[in-house]
Amino acid sequence: MRIMTFMTRFYNRKNANNHNAATAWLSKNILPLLIALPAMLSSCSDNPSKIGIGLLPDSDFMAMYSTDTVGVRAYTMYDDSAITTNNPTMVAGRITDEYFGNTNCDFVTQLRIIAAWPQKTYTVDSVFFYFNASSVSGDTAAVHYLRLYETGTRLLDSTDYYSTQEPDTIKFLGEYLLPPLKADTSYWVPLDTWVGEYLFRNTSMFNPPTDFYKEFFRGLYVGIRSETNPVLVTMTTADNPLMLTVSYHDTADVSYTYSFLSTDRAVNYNRFIHDHAAAAPDKRIQHINDLVTDTAVYFQTYDGVYPRFDLPSLESFRNIPRLAVNKARLYIPVHLDVGTYVEANLPTQIYLRYRNSEGKLIALPDLVHDISFMDGTYYSADDNYVFNIASFVQQYLNGEIEEPSVEMYYPSSVDKNVIFQVNGNSPTVKFEFAYTIY
Repeated sequence: MRIMTFMTRFYNRKNANNHNAATAWLSKNILPLLIALPAMLSSCSDNPSKIGIGLLPDSDFMAMYSTDTVGVRAYTMYDDSAITTNNPTMVAGRITDEYFGNTNCDFVTQLRIIAAWPQKTYTVDSVFFYFNASSVSGDTAAVHYLRLYETGTRLLDSTDYYSTQEPDTIKFLGEYLLPPLKADTSYWVPLDTWVGEYLFRNTSMFNPPTDFYKEFFRGLYVGIRSETNPVLVTMTTADNPLMLTVSYHDTADVSYTYSFLSTDRAVNYNRFIHDHAAAAPDKRIQHINDLVTDTAVYFQTYDGVYPRFDLPSLESFRNIPRLAVNKARLYIPVHLDVGTYVEANLPTQIYLRYRNSEGKLIALPDLVHDISFMDGTYYSADDNYVFNIASFVQQYLNGEIEEPSVEMYYPSSVDKNVIFQVNGNSPTVKFEFAYTIY
């Protein structure tokens, strides 16, 4: 088909008109969309839960906060008399420490009979004191003596006995050389035969068996005397009861034994006498119960001195409504040296407690969850112990606990001392606190 000249001009003019129209249409409709697209994409990337957030009242939001400005004040405290009744772990001997001084340990316990008296005419042949040493520390090569006394006051389940309570001794049963001692070993220490005769002096008191420890032989006081360097022996009654065993024979020369036992049911108490003045003069604890913020606080075994940590700045958070504690953690660095206070001698577990308005000692509520929840273990990477006290802080902020103050204490079987760096020392104790306002 031939194309005429006027048709070419018409075609070019038409295309030109269409191009201009398309450009105008794109400018009017497409370009604004392209400009708005980044904003649209940005809106699409936002959390859908925040769409329309500006329309909600402030009370519908949660805000999370954290702070490390809650100061910690630490003190060394001491209760000179603590309740030590009915502990299955009984301790005798002495500890000497250049920082803490001397700790003298002994105990009083009931002896009970568990078998009927056979009503035999007897002649005592020998008497032995049996114990199992679950742990031993100190100079085991030195000379040590077991000391035994009868006590005259009846021991009652309903009575609290204290670490400084003087035993009512009425008869000395003798002092006996101890063999070389080591842990997890059982020992039979021979006593004078007259002790057996004394125990058998009125066998009618063996029936009923309760008469024996209520009226006849009310308690046994056990201690250890060391001629030179001391030793400390832990005797556990739960699995291995202490025992006085008498061997005797009848008129037909038939041999028998009869035992008096301190079982885990027997009433007992430990005595712990602390002499802090016996420490080395340059290392002696300077501040006890005086609320002076020294650069170190001290933690002693067997109901000795202990650290108290106050968090007074937490009081200002009690006025904040709808506050939920997310994290509350204490980091407490230890003092280590090249002698006694090394990592190998640190306790594996430390507990925390607080005092209620009546002064009663109560374990931290965080222990209710699990011991691993509260932690209280040593972390060698930072040389500190870590304690999670979130439940305690929440209850304090809720008004269920009166004072923002916690204290360290040991399980009964721990025999370690620890020194902590606090109050501006470097490093020092740190408290991490994070919470949500809901």
